[in-house]
Amino acid sequence: MCAGGVIAALGAASMAHAGSSTVVATYRLFDHPDGNQNPPGYGLRLDDLFGDGATTTFSFNTAQGVFLTVTELAPPPNALGGQFQITIAGRVFGGRDSGTGHDLSHAGTGEYDLNFSYVMNVAPQGTGWVVNPPDQSNAGTLNAVNVVGDENDFQFDIFEEPGTGNPFKFLQDEHRLAGHPQAGKGYFVGRGWLSFEEGGSSKDTQDFLFIGKAVPLPGAAMYGLAGLGAIASRRRRR
Repeated sequence: MCAGGVIAALGAASMAHAGSSTVVATYRLFDHPDGNQNPPGYGLRLDDLFGDGATTTFSFNTAQGVFLTVTELAPPPNALGGQFQITIAGRVFGGRDSGTGHDLSHAGTGEYDLNFSYVMNVAPQGTGWVVNPPDQSNAGTLNAVNVVGDENDFQFDIFEEPGTGNPFKFLQDEHRLAGHPQAGKGYFVGRGWLSFEEGGSSKDTQDFLFIGKAVPLPGAAMYGLAGLGAIASRRRRR
């Protein structure tokens, strides 16, 4: 199913179950301190996004922020069969990585709205969550809102990469935090491989790698509802 089909199905399900869905938890997300291409810091890496083979990263440390929301859907589950749903949504900043920062003169550098949903095979593990096995129904969009160049040229679909043995995890396990100030502070670590190609793998590296802290409920519920609304309102992107 293409990202447009996934989004349409999930949007319909979200609207159908919005009244009975329960926001389990919401987390504010930040750049992981141990990204291989840091600096600049980032929570999302999408090399070759612009077709030039360059390292391309996006920071989650923006004023608007990026949030991960876990929602439990009352029976019956969403239209794709999942009981739980993870939504990663918010404003990111990035583009071509110059080695010490982002190339502010390069076309495509700037602000984007990220909306990505794991709707299949989401399950609790310890204090966190895993998505296993990977599924191409887990997908989303990265849409330019304020960039160098024409925003219409920088609208992208992204998918979970299948068959990599690296499914998405969001765990309180200190993954790659040793030696950094965030170690031992109770952060959750999110990571998982992505692709530009539905049902396949893209060349170079595309993945999530970020950390998160819980947002206290019930105030967090508004982020969960915002995430559900964002899914329903997404447009098909190339």
